[in-house]
Parts: sequence; structure tokens; C-alpha cells
Amino acid sequence: MSEVTVMPGNTTAVYQSSYPFVSNELRQILESVFYVALNGTLGVLGSVANVINIVVFIKQGFKDSVNISLFGLAVSDLGSLLFIIWESICLNPLIFNSDSSFSVVDIHYLTSAVPHGIFVRIAWWITAFITFERCLCIAVPLKVKQIITPKRTIYIIIVIFIFTFLGMSPFMIANRIGPTFSPILNRTIYARIFNDNGLFVENFALMFNVASQFGAFIVDVLSTIVIAHLLTVKSKWRAEASSAKEGLSFRDKKVVKMVVLISAIFICCLLPSCLNFFLGVVLAPDYTLRGVQQNLFLVVWSAVLTLEAINSSVTIFVYYNMSSKYKAVLHKLIFDKTIKQTGEI
Repeated sequence: MSEVTVMPGNTTAVYQSSYPFVSNELRQILESVFYVALNGTLGVLGSVANVINIVVFIKQGFKDSVNISLFGLAVSDLGSLLFIIWESICLNPLIFNSDSSFSVVDIHYLTSAVPHGIFVRIAWWITAFITFERCLCIAVPLKVKQIITPKRTIYIIIVIFIFTFLGMSPFMIANRIGPTFSPILNRTIYARIFNDNGLFVENFALMFNVASQFGAFIVDVLSTIVIAHLLTVKSKWRAEASSAKEGLSFRDKKVVKMVVLISAIFICCLLPSCLNFFLGVVLAPDYTLRGVQQNLFLVVWSAVLTLEAINSSVTIFVYYNMSSKYKAVLHKLIFDKTIKQTGEI
């Protein structure tokens, strides 16, 4: 029977349960649905979509800071989705439950979960940067092109990649795959082993991971709120702003709308992850990887990962429907190739 405990002098309720809400059998079924069926499918389709995005942005060129940022976003999304595909293979019941000499869980952790997390964090920060750049475009339209130049944008994207790799790399440095005895299997298998000071090193990576997740989310939310506020204020003086030099161009307005939509999708897909982490750490001690509600915790995280895959896969539809330049380049690529193959003029 579940119970609710309220600490004296504190309004925070701590929920504790004496029985799991999700059984082992149900957890395995739901994990197969999310990890294998949904994430595997989204991973393949999303990878194809991001390869198309990358090709289109290369064709458009890198003279515009927005194109550079969106190219970096497509690369990071592609990386995250490729590792999601590998994860769906590792967690396939046929492989996961096989009598292997390797710990599939640990192999998945080091070769899929960690690399996927790296590329996801990169994508989140690039999204936050894109939204912040559009915020500046509205706030100081005459100065933004001097502040954020294409060259500076390239440097910023590279720094995001390098800094995130360095911050998350301790996950790999702290661990290695080696022979260890499994009391459950009663034999030696190859599994994850902590290196010297590995636990301390991994804790550093965990702190960076949490700070990176919430940091990108906060920057993106605040930038989106400011954009919405500035657009509301400017719309009240539309007649005056239309004749002023500091008014946004038609192209900039379209880009702002596109970025806001990308940001909205990002927020909707990331919010459950932040809430899930907050729930486990603050409100429900049993809702952890080793708590009574372990099965529920794992199922929710598998659903969160599906949301991450959706966030990394749907941008092609946003670009196609909201960017006439993107649509024109994509049509040219498709139809030119079709004409060459069929010989039509």
C-alpha cells in the first residue's frame, strides 16, 4: 500500500510506496515498444531526414549564421539518432536475453547511452543558442549581425561540441569493460568495471550532465519568452515599426517563426525529462534506478528517450514548411537528380 509523507515545516511531499506500480513483465513489454519498435524506427527515419538536412544546408552555403547553426544541429541530431539505432539493437530481447559472455547492459551503456547523451546535449545547446540569437535579432536588429557573425557562429558551434565532449567524456574514462564474476549467472563475464577513482570521475560527469540539461532548457525557455514578449510589444506599434529602420525584414520574421516552432518542440520534448529527474530527486525517493519504483522509472525514461528521438527527427518538416529557400533547394536536388536518371529535359 502506498503512503504520502509530509515533512514538518516543509511543504514538499515525499511519496513512498511499498509495492511497484509496474511489474517486471509489463516493464519488459513497454521497454521493447519504446526502445526497439519506436526508437528504432524513429532512429532510421530521423537519420535519413537529418542527412537530407545536412545536404541541403551544405548546398545553401555557410554565409548565414542561421544556416551554420542549423547545420550543426543536424549533425548533432544525426549522431544522437545513430546511437539510438544501436541502442534499439542492443536492447532487442533476442540480444538482451541471450546467453552472452558480455553484459549487454554495460555494452549498451558505454557504446550507446553515453555517446547518445553527448550528441543530445550538443543538440540542446545549439537549439538554445539558435533561440538566443533570434532573441537578439528582435531586441537589437541593427546590431545582431555585428555581434553574431558567421565566423563567430562557427566558433561557438565548435566550442559547444568540444566542451560537451569534454564534460561527458568522464563517463567513458571512469569505466572499462573487463572480466568480472557474476553471482547471478555464477560465471565470469565481460562487464563494466570502474577504473581507479572511477566513481569520483563519473560523479563529475553526472553533475555536468544535469547542469547541461537544465542549463540549455532554461536558456531556451527564457529566450523564447523574451521573443514572444518582444513580438507582442512590437505588434502594438506595427504601423510605426514598419516605417522604422529597426523593423524586422520579412525574411527575419519567417526565421523567427521557424526558430520559435523548433524551440517549442524542443521544450515540449525536454520538459518531461526535467520533470522526471526532479520527481526522482526531490519528491519521490522510491522513484529511482534502485528504488521500489525502479520499473516505472525505467519505463518513463524509455518514453523520454522516444521524445528525444522525435525532437531530433521532425525538424525536416519544420524547415520544409516554413523555409522557402530550404524547400527550393530540396526540390532542386530531388528533381535535378530525377531528370538526370530519367533523361528528361
